[in-house]
Amino acid sequence: MIRINLLPQAVRATSAGASGQAWAVVYGAVAAVWCIVLLVVYLIGNNELEELETRNNDLSQKIDTLKQQSADLETLKEKLAKSQELEEVVDGLQRARLGPTNIMLELSRILSHGGGPTVDKEVLEKMREENPLAGYSPKWDGRRLWLTGFSEEDRECTLRGLGKTNEDIAEFLRRLAISEFFEEVTLQKSQMDRSSNSKNDVDMIGFTVTCRVKY
Repeated sequence: MIRINLLPQAVRATSAGASGQAWAVVYGAVAAVWCIVLLVVYLIGNNELEELETRNNDLSQKIDTLKQQSADLETLKEKLAKSQELEEVVDGLQRARLGPTNIMLELSRILSHGGGPTVDKEVLEKMREENPLAGYSPKWDGRRLWLTGFSEEDRECTLRGLGKTNEDIAEFLRRLAISEFFEEVTLQKSQMDRSSNSKNDVDMIGFTVTCRVKY
């Protein structure tokens, strides 16, 4: 009778089966770890994506708000520009209405006895510091000169008059030149003229002055 010893083969088969099971467990554990790692990475990435989307939405809302504010600002600028234009028109009409009256009043102040032109005191003092002869003479008697004609068109003004002496005419010109209501004052001509405004005829000096009025 022949006997066969099968114990070593059974042991080897059992060992091989146990080893395979061990490797299966290891693979499964590694796979589970990788799944967990991938899940964590996904969740982190998903959270970052949601945060980025939230920031993007906030920025989009801010941009839309700024655009709306910018549109409102442009509208406000247009309204302000129109308002300023209207104010300038009204101011121009007001100056045109009151301007000639102010010019006549200024000429009256210039020619009044003891009067003088409208000028800023600091400006006048600075002029006199630079040139002691600048300005005007407060003692001048405006009755030594009178106007016989006045015309104005588009702010261009022409004055005609008579003065007793050339110095009287020069004083009148100085007063016009420093007045806040006149500029570009120029003596166009002066010549002797007979006048009969008094009982005895006297020689007077006629003059013509051009200038620009400011109002």
